Amino acid sequence: MEIPDKSWMLLRRDHPQYMKSVEQFINFAQYSTGRENIDCPCVKCANRNYESVNIVKTHLIIHCIRMDYEFWCFHGERSSTNDIVDDGVDDVDDESNNEDDVNENIIEEDNAVDDIDNDVDDHYMEDILNDLYPNIQHSSSEDLVNDDKTFYKLLDDSKQHLYEGSRISKASTLLKLLHIKNVGQWTNTSFDLLLNLLKDEILPVNSHLPNSYYECKKFITNIGLTYEKIDVCNNNCMLYRKQDNDLQRCKVCGTSRWKIDKSSGVVRKKQNEKHIPAKVLRYFPLTSRLQMLYMSSKTVPLMRWHKDSRVDDEFLRHPADSITWKSFDEHYIDFSSKPRNVRLCLASDGFQPFINGKQSYNIWPVVLIPYNVPPTICMDSNNFMLSMLIPGPKSPGDAIDIFLQPLIEELQALWHTGVRTFDASTSEYFNMHAALLWTINDFPAYANLSGWSTKGKFACPCCNIGTASMRLTNYQKECYMCHRRFLPLTTDSGKNVKPLTVI
Repeated sequence: MEIPDKSWMLLRRDHPQYMKSVEQFINFAQYSTGRENIDCPCVKCANRNYESVNIVKTHLIIHCIRMDYEFWCFHGERSSTNDIVDDGVDDVDDESNNEDDVNENIIEEDNAVDDIDNDVDDHYMEDILNDLYPNIQHSSSEDLVNDDKTFYKLLDDSKQHLYEGSRISKASTLLKLLHIKNVGQWTNTSFDLLLNLLKDEILPVNSHLPNSYYECKKFITNIGLTYEKIDVCNNNCMLYRKQDNDLQRCKVCGTSRWKIDKSSGVVRKKQNEKHIPAKVLRYFPLTSRLQMLYMSSKTVPLMRWHKDSRVDDEFLRHPADSITWKSFDEHYIDFSSKPRNVRLCLASDGFQPFINGKQSYNIWPVVLIPYNVPPTICMDSNNFMLSMLIPGPKSPGDAIDIFLQPLIEELQALWHTGVRTFDASTSEYFNMHAALLWTINDFPAYANLSGWSTKGKFACPCCNIGTASMRLTNYQKECYMCHRRFLPLTTDSGKNVKPLTVI
């Protein structure tokens, strides 16, 4: 039985074609699996519940099917290659109790694999590598930019079997091994020993498994999921980058760049005799990951959904239905007229990564979220892009703007200049721009990002000096009992605003 057309997955649930295609999907699943009960692929069940056909049909109509479930591996679809395809991998939290080595243990090279867990699973990786440049594979070398040549090599790796007759490709093997290394918190030496054992004594001769972890790291770098280490002043005064990259002391407070041994007073060193930085910022470049969203024919339609498939009927289902989005489009027509430009949201807050640690340690992740995609996957964890990890042990406070410098520079470049990107759906290049529209944070984190103090007499950033506050004499705290406010029913121009209906 042929696999039904999957374009219906992007349609609204009340569309007649959607209702008809649900029946076709269930018939295909029953025919392919040979079972009466099947896995439910709705948004809530996510293939975790085994239900009857009638219940699955009801769930697909009420909750809609998961739009990221493009390869129906749970319902009988077979891969066109011999690779083993996984539905995804679980996220893993790293834990450590050694306070002195906290910067080294939070993220070393393994954490590039953490980003793979959030951004790309085996199936998604296969889609990217197999769909890259489908119609220009015979282009001359003069027409290719450096990034294209790198991805062509990745394409070869995705099609190359680990050894002759194997069921898994070289690319899938490396992803799985690196994920296991990260889950088990293996050292680089132990990982090298495993690779040598597999290649020398278990796998056939002339297998394509790398010889060392260093070679595996180069593979991760080529995917575009690597990160940059940037040394930071221990007092959060500055970043040691660009013209300040060679400084040994902070030019603001004079603190040493390196970690000092408390007993001897000398600079601590690694085994390779390199100095250990006092604090390190891990920055994950944004541009390459945004480009990857357009390099797969599976994700390109999702990135254009807000323009091609969204229904504008004054119901608030998606950020594109909001007044802010529409006002932005009116002010920046050049940007909004190109639907492939990306709208982003930034979210940040601190958390304690070491549950069993003796000392408190507060680390701040900064996450970017593309809002071009449909609402069902807008806030899905696979849609989150880790931008940076701000080290502790304390909150960055107002100094968070120091850590955000590389991200702000990259966002400015994406806004003013853009980046040359390949669109797999049209097999052509375009200049992609990006804009940051919103931030997501609680009130204390809002104070750090905006610079406005959310404590004290004038805590309300909207009312400013008009904040109605009073000091509690016994508790010595500010109270806002009389500060009750409602949103205005008119805009600044005086026109009445018809409120959107939230569904």
